Amino acid sequence: MTVTFHKLSIVAAVMVLLAGCSLKGEPSVAEQWEAQQQQSEEQAKADKTDSQKLCSPEPGSPFSYRKAILVAGTIGVPDLARDLPGLADLTSRRLQTHLDALGRFNVFATHDSSFESIAPTTAVRVRQLGRDNASQFVVKLELEDMTMTPGGNWFDKLLGASDERNVLIKLFIYDVEYGSLFYSQRYQRTVEGDVVGFPGNGRTVATPWFSTDLGEVVDEILKAISLQINQKLACVPFSAEVTAIKGKDIHINAGFLHGIRTGEALRIYRRSDVLVPDEIQKQGDDEGWITVHTVFPNHSIASVAQGTQNRRRLEISDVVRAW
Repeated sequence: MTVTFHKLSIVAAVMVLLAGCSLKGEPSVAEQWEAQQQQSEEQAKADKTDSQKLCSPEPGSPFSYRKAILVAGTIGVPDLARDLPGLADLTSRRLQTHLDALGRFNVFATHDSSFESIAPTTAVRVRQLGRDNASQFVVKLELEDMTMTPGGNWFDKLLGASDERNVLIKLFIYDVEYGSLFYSQRYQRTVEGDVVGFPGNGRTVATPWFSTDLGEVVDEILKAISLQINQKLACVPFSAEVTAIKGKDIHINAGFLHGIRTGEALRIYRRSDVLVPDEIQKQGDDEGWITVHTVFPNHSIASVAQGTQNRRRLEISDVVRAW
């Protein structure tokens, strides 16, 4: 009996030791979370690196110029986001943050109600918005759907049911020079958990909201949108506009914040007046080269490059490009 008891004790001790080793070998919940966070950060860095390699903006390269982008968020059906006041403005500014992190663009976020009327056929409106804000591209974020499906009553939620919310964000990129739709894409996700905003209490959503279940998903979409914008625009030539001509001085609406430096040569084109939606736009006539001699943050002054004979007299609204 005693021998049997000792044998059982030894077996039990070995099992406890083995169980302890097994438990010790498995990462804790905190360790698993840290590993996931590290993996996400490494993936984000890899995505950013891959995105930046596209038409690499090395100093001296024509891709080193920062293109100006005007970003505005709108809500397609305001009632669907009534519990999230200020969401359109918040998403615009958040996308600006993600684009700024890429170091490729000059971004200005706004919530202009006139963006509601932008459509693929409103070329004149796009041009006007771009010129008013000295932008090469206009980006519109349209929150098309924020429909919520309740998870049930309190008893259902006690059993594990949770609220769901459908998120549909549409991205539109407009080319200011031609006033045309350059690119569009839909991003749709279904979110479970903490998806209710602040119904009826007058609060406005702010940056901490991105730590909620719904906010995290929206932020993931905005990050994906920023990388997509970079992919689509990285290899597009930088362009600006002639805003004034005073004697021999040619003023353009881009400066050192766009990467322009004194002594640099830029090609100038006559702006095309062809504004036909859904048709291939033709580049304006080549008017020659100009050389920058004075640079301000968002404004530069140039003169006709020495040895260059411009074909025609330059005009306000002529287009300046990197090549």
